[in-house]
Amino acid sequence: MAPAPPPPLTPIPASSLTPTTPTKRINTHPDLTAFPTTPGYALVTSFIAHLNACVSPLDSSTNTLSPAREFTTDTAALTISPPVAALNEFLSQLSELIDAVPPVAGPRRYGNTAFRTWLSRAGELVEAELDAHLPEAVRPAAGELKWYLKHAFGSGERLDYGTGHELNFAAFLAGVWKLGGFVPGRDEKALVLKTFAGYFEIVRRLVLAYSLEPAGSHGVWGLDDHAFLPYVFGSAQLTTYKPALDAPEGHGTTTAEEQGLPKPDEVVKKDVVDRERSRNLYFAAIGFVYDVKTGPFWEHSPILFDISGVQKGWGKINEGLLKMYAVEVLGKFPVVQHFHFGSIFEWGVGGGGGGGDAKAVQPSTAAGTGTSVDPSPLTRAPWAAPQQPVYPTSAGLATAIGTSRPPPPAQLDGIDTRAPWAATPHPAPMPSSSPPNTRAPWANASPTTMSPALHASPTTAPRSPALHAPRSPALHAPVPRAATPPPWETAVEDAPAEVGNVRSEANVGGKRTCSPDSALAATRRGSTGVGEVRVAETGDLSGRRASRDVPRV
Repeated sequence: MAPAPPPPLTPIPASSLTPTTPTKRINTHPDLTAFPTTPGYALVTSFIAHLNACVSPLDSSTNTLSPAREFTTDTAALTISPPVAALNEFLSQLSELIDAVPPVAGPRRYGNTAFRTWLSRAGELVEAELDAHLPEAVRPAAGELKWYLKHAFGSGERLDYGTGHELNFAAFLAGVWKLGGFVPGRDEKALVLKTFAGYFEIVRRLVLAYSLEPAGSHGVWGLDDHAFLPYVFGSAQLTTYKPALDAPEGHGTTTAEEQGLPKPDEVVKKDVVDRERSRNLYFAAIGFVYDVKTGPFWEHSPILFDISGVQKGWGKINEGLLKMYAVEVLGKFPVVQHFHFGSIFEWGVGGGGGGGDAKAVQPSTAAGTGTSVDPSPLTRAPWAAPQQPVYPTSAGLATAIGTSRPPPPAQLDGIDTRAPWAATPHPAPMPSSSPPNTRAPWANASPTTMSPALHASPTTAPRSPALHAPRSPALHAPVPRAATPPPWETAVEDAPAEVGNVRSEANVGGKRTCSPDSALAATRRGSTGVGEVRVAETGDLSGRRASRDVPRV
């Protein structure tokens, strides 16, 4: 379903702004969380949603359906205003510049270094010629808008292109719109079907000419290696049916067939893609995928293949792609960390271009100082709330309450600040002139609980005559023992001669019943050894030749 158009973007006069060079404000993930609350986010998303609703044949506000042929990129019924025509002419100059900067010859692993030359010359063209192609009301802020356009075609440092650069081009057009350079209700269709379409063609030429790498791609699990907005606007061009929860399966595709539009599952048909790519942005992007990739479509583009199976029509696909864009592009740190903010796209909450009171959202790093500051309370985790220590109340603590560190000892007025486990002090040892007791704990038993005889001094305790009488020689005489020979000297009767051999069949194998020199060697199973002699199963690999009397096998 094509979403309802958002509230009109109220233009602001360029003279009321103080143009600045856009700066980077998204430095950490807490900054990414604050990004959706900024006026800059609201401006660019409202602009994209507004254009998406305006290029759909289905007017969701009145539920009326216009002829789908009026919303194709090759339609002749489209009126192009002078501001849009001037920007399209400037994009044509950038496209011609690709022919003037050929790729550098030679093997390369990544992008062609000639792309840096093209970017440099394109930046010079933007600085010199863009003012003449902008509406008069926008020119005071042209310096700020130029940054977004110069960073909309890829990175010369990384030699790549991705959805972040695509977002910069959308921001460029949104800035011109916000400053009153376009007329609402007149220029929306032309901006999508001509300006955006021309930009997408330039980007595809750059990717092919200079072998640009995908920036921030998810591989096969991403919607596309380089772009996203062509699928959003292209599906809106084909939306002729408002999906409902109780709609029968396939009803949306039936409505598309009545308008002569392709069905979602026809993206796997190369002939249908070639036919539709010249008049629809979605199929133009699919056609470029076929140009740069080989193999089954479901294998190199599984997400697009899954989308082609949606049974509720192009409206349902467009609805899902808008949600996916908010999550996979605007919600990804590697993409939006390169988006910059200035006087048009402001970094703040509830203020900026709308004219309301701005509640600034401080980034994690103060611009230009590198000083770390706390994130906004809106984005702080509950457990990260600052906790102030609580100290014992006293007259001397009146000035210490609410501070971030404990008061000095002089202000504690004798209050016990020891840890809980130190609340019960041990008694101090009594001074003594005797040497310290170093006996073990178990030797400290009370003498009253033990026998006095055990603790009597050996010099004072009397000895018992009976206990200490001299020993009797008869009682303590050694008992004679029978002489027993050691086990190794014990003779074993009837033992075979080889009993002394500790080897046995268990650890050296079975006894050899034959040798390679016997006549039986020829009849035993085994492999042929040296000299064509079969080795017995005992594993004899001696290689001795057989006797002459033994027939050879």
